[in-house]
Amino acid sequence: MVRPWAALAAALLVGGCGSGTGDLARHVAEEFVSAASAGDPARMCALLTERAREGVDDCSTVDVPGDGEVLDVEVWGDAARVRTSSDTLFLREVSAGWRVSGAGCDPVPDRPYTCEVGGP
Repeated sequence: MVRPWAALAAALLVGGCGSGTGDLARHVAEEFVSAASAGDPARMCALLTERAREGVDDCSTVDVPGDGEVLDVEVWGDAARVRTSSDTLFLREVSAGWRVSGAGCDPVPDRPYTCEVGGP
């Protein structure tokens, strides 16, 4: 016999795993981390926003963590923060979909994050 509270908990878990905006941002973050792990600078640059790319002289010199699993995704309209076990990424939703606007980001107390590529 399935207990009503167990069925409700299962339904909530499954309902939270849909293909919403957070999942789309997560997918792009996972692609970016995978490209960094594989040493694929062309793919990494393709996933950057135009503004973030402008700050990169040569994509092959981008040095961001290329490992780690996604821990959480927070979305605010057309902006998102994705924390992995080794990095914090910022994303923006643009006409082409979600793109990374900041990577290799570290929090600074009482100040904005500092990022190796782009920014928050």
